[in-house]
Amino acid sequence: MQPLYHVLIAEDDPFIRKVLRQTLKDEFTVITKENGIEAVSWLEEGNPVDIILSDIQMPHMDGKDLLRTLRASPTFQNLPIIILSTFADSATRISCLKLGADDYIVKPFNPIEVKTKISTVLRRLEATNPRLPLSHS
Repeated sequence: MQPLYHVLIAEDDPFIRKVLRQTLKDEFTVITKENGIEAVSWLEEGNPVDIILSDIQMPHMDGKDLLRTLRASPTFQNLPIIILSTFADSATRISCLKLGADDYIVKPFNPIEVKTKISTVLRRLEATNPRLPLSHS
């Protein structure tokens, strides 16, 4: 059996966390955190993560601050990040992509689309960096 990738979800809405966990659990190891501070702490503890799904609007540290923090970190700057947001406007999408998001998904979303986008980003990452030490290796 192929090893599972580790997906870290930073989302303050318990219902969305549950939907994503249920959708992703068969193909990915899923870790959920309620905000960006918890997500960064999880990463800094050395836990394996291959990709992050992050909401924009969260307490304590929002998705944009999480993006800025991770992109400024030599350790986590290349970690793929997909933003989930209720903001559908181009300015917000562009802002997140310029900050370093790998993709942007508008809520409400189709959970299968989220799963497919995760797989696509990870497949592209492996294809361009075959020696990249992803956590499942």
